[in-house]
Amino acid sequence: MFKRIVSNLPFSPALVGQLGFYAKRLRKEDATRRLTLIFVALALVVQSLAVFQPATSANASSQNDMVYGGLNKSLDNFLAPYDLNTKNLKDVMNFAGITRSEISSAQYTSWTIGNKLSWGFVPHFSYAQGEREYNVPGSNGQKATTVYSRPLSLWYSSTTKVTGWVGYSKNIGWFAILEGCGNLVTDITPPEKCTINPQLLASDALCKPCPGNVTLLFSDSKCSPDIIKSKTSTNISQGFADASTVIAKPGDQISFTITIKNDGLKSATIEPEDNIRDILDYATVIDNGGGTIDTKNGVLSWPSFSLDPNDTQTRTFVIKLLDPIPQIAKGTSDLTSYDCKITNTFGNSISIDVACPTVKIVETIATELPKTGPTENVIFACIVLAVAAYFFARTRQLEKEIHLIRKSASIGAI
Repeated sequence: MFKRIVSNLPFSPALVGQLGFYAKRLRKEDATRRLTLIFVALALVVQSLAVFQPATSANASSQNDMVYGGLNKSLDNFLAPYDLNTKNLKDVMNFAGITRSEISSAQYTSWTIGNKLSWGFVPHFSYAQGEREYNVPGSNGQKATTVYSRPLSLWYSSTTKVTGWVGYSKNIGWFAILEGCGNLVTDITPPEKCTINPQLLASDALCKPCPGNVTLLFSDSKCSPDIIKSKTSTNISQGFADASTVIAKPGDQISFTITIKNDGLKSATIEPEDNIRDILDYATVIDNGGGTIDTKNGVLSWPSFSLDPNDTQTRTFVIKLLDPIPQIAKGTSDLTSYDCKITNTFGNSISIDVACPTVKIVETIATELPKTGPTENVIFACIVLAVAAYFFARTRQLEKEIHLIRKSASIGAI
């Protein structure tokens, strides 16, 4: 259009009016393209921040982790808390039969999960699913902490590859330390030490625990009977349905009832407690049933009581789901954190589906964005910026050319 007007202008001076109209349009385009250039430049700045200072997960660690926040590609981040015995980490490794030199010799690599066992500090699954509980003694021989081992495939597919440091121990064989949480991974559990007398192995005939109280020997006169634990849940807001069979909605009230039965021959002192950390991701306790909540550790406990033979006692607490449901991303180290499920274990495990927002559904379906990489992102942004700058410069050039042509036409030079 511009070339046609200019080429015919010497033969038809009246076209100067059309040239003026074209100049007005160019001024509007100039404003639009200037804004485009500004916004593209701002987008490039934001992209640069995302590339060179990437965001980290707000839910990147949990109490189940042996090292909060993971190791960040440095084994020193494991050895430092090991030397300080932070979270009884050194006690746990001694219990597993792994020495410091064996940890230091571990090499960073990846491996397939298969049937390997993951260790952690928080129970997540039932005995039937393969989770086992161990009392870890400290340097004084007394119980220092409790750890749990369970198949790593309960969190991932058995064919999934994970990264961390792999080493070999003469006591337990192959072992690894997960990069994301510092948790121990083994092929087997160590020869279990007697929880009552750490100088003995659990397989020793003298270390036969009492069925009702594993802190006592079977021959001890105070031996308590076998204690059976179980739990049920009811969605009060949805017609008192079994909570594990319906999807919990925002604002729903759900009651949990724990049952403790003395199935033995002697009385036992019971100190009931329930780890409700996973529940607190999506709900608050509105009726603690006479219990006390340790918000730091996510434990609901009740006063101790004596349970007679063949007797049963229950404790009930009620929760209310948050409204709206949080959109927090699934945990990096603890995949059961903010996973659109409420999971609770007390003897048996209960899993309740939560009606998460659409954002969380998308997160579940598309676990990650395409891995374009920082180089590709910056190159693409620079190309877009170059295109926007070209069209802006071209508009400015046409404006100058029209100004010169109209000036020439007004003095009769054309």
